[in-house]
Amino acid sequence: MTMRLLLLHLGLCFLLSGCLQDECADTLTYQAFQPVLVSAADWRNTDFTVKSATVAVCEPSGFYAYGDYLFVVDRNEGVHIYDNHDNDEPVAVGFLPVPGGQGIAVRNDVLYLSQYLDVVAFDLSKPSTPTLLSRTEDVFEVYSVFAGTGPAGDEFVVNYVPSLETMEVSCTDLRGGEDFWQDDLVFTLDASRFTNNYAPGAPDRVGQGGSLARFTIARSTLYAVDDTRLRTFSLADPTSPEMVGEIELGQGIETIFPYEDQLYIGSTTGVHIYDVSNPLVPDHLSTFEHVLSCDPVVVQNDLAYVTMWGGSTCGSQDDRLLILDVSNPRQPVELQSTVMQQSHGLGVDGDRLYLCSGSDGLKVYDLDERGLLGELIGQRSDFNAKDVIVRGDRQELIVFGWGQAGIRQYDYTRAGELSPVSELTYCQ
Repeated sequence: MTMRLLLLHLGLCFLLSGCLQDECADTLTYQAFQPVLVSAADWRNTDFTVKSATVAVCEPSGFYAYGDYLFVVDRNEGVHIYDNHDNDEPVAVGFLPVPGGQGIAVRNDVLYLSQYLDVVAFDLSKPSTPTLLSRTEDVFEVYSVFAGTGPAGDEFVVNYVPSLETMEVSCTDLRGGEDFWQDDLVFTLDASRFTNNYAPGAPDRVGQGGSLARFTIARSTLYAVDDTRLRTFSLADPTSPEMVGEIELGQGIETIFPYEDQLYIGSTTGVHIYDVSNPLVPDHLSTFEHVLSCDPVVVQNDLAYVTMWGGSTCGSQDDRLLILDVSNPRQPVELQSTVMQQSHGLGVDGDRLYLCSGSDGLKVYDLDERGLLGELIGQRSDFNAKDVIVRGDRQELIVFGWGQAGIRQYDYTRAGELSPVSELTYCQ
């Protein structure tokens, strides 16, 4: 089956009142993509033999820290593994090929990774050579953020080859605001989707993702969010996760963050808070609604820090940092709203907030005795920063860049001073 994936750019026609006519047409230039497809039979027979560490990172889509190791997900290709015990000199130790791999989490030396519709589990007792433990099939939806497919749903997109196309369209066409299929073509406004994570009774050893993560582990349970749903996986048998429930959350779901007995789920319209004191049956406590925007969230000391980015297809043109009092998670209260620029991923440790601000780099803010935002006290503007892992126990930051910017690592002091220590670069 041959398909072409076209990226629709908004024309001026949709922005001007002159388009509100009975009949009109405009010629728009689209960005076109030719999908490279693979069948489920092929990717479910993946050879997971670890390859040489010399394989270059080319299209990074996520990162994760566990103990002394750093994992970098290469979109639709696999996971690069680094020995990061000395963050001054991270050492590449292997590449685990996982076509379609995206969401990632680790608990007690078991690595969980999405692969298109499935979750695959790997023994990580020797992190440089993970070995397959199990595959849990058909737990994610076709067409979701984890599994881009063609119209028939029997082949999966592993890459795109760009070209240019033009098309005559009516400027009164109501489909312009949503993704839609027409014949063998899918149209979207979001380019970034096509260019560009045991012994019973023993204490959990769980890794850490960034604020943009879609996988997380809390209360010995794996949780995953795609575009619309929260899925719960029992790890009663940690070598073979079992999906035990799913909850419809609505459109625009983006991130998930665990805090004590709650999950904080960021979406383009608000923050959903779920109680997981009964971990296999998440209970909705509240939703704090906000204007349409992209929305990662992190929590510390009963305060939720939420970035609201309005650029790209995220909605409004506003850009803010919200601070919510979530001491009563059934009734979150807004305490502070601060205008920002290019605010994306973030992390917090003590009285310092670390904010990724795109081309403005990484910013460090003081937090006052109440946990509210104070002065900007530091900035590294030489890096296009997207997301951050704050390792408070080590006073280290791992900062994930946009596109080919790479990964930067910093040591920091409690005063918020940053010292760059290393950089991981990607193939160009």
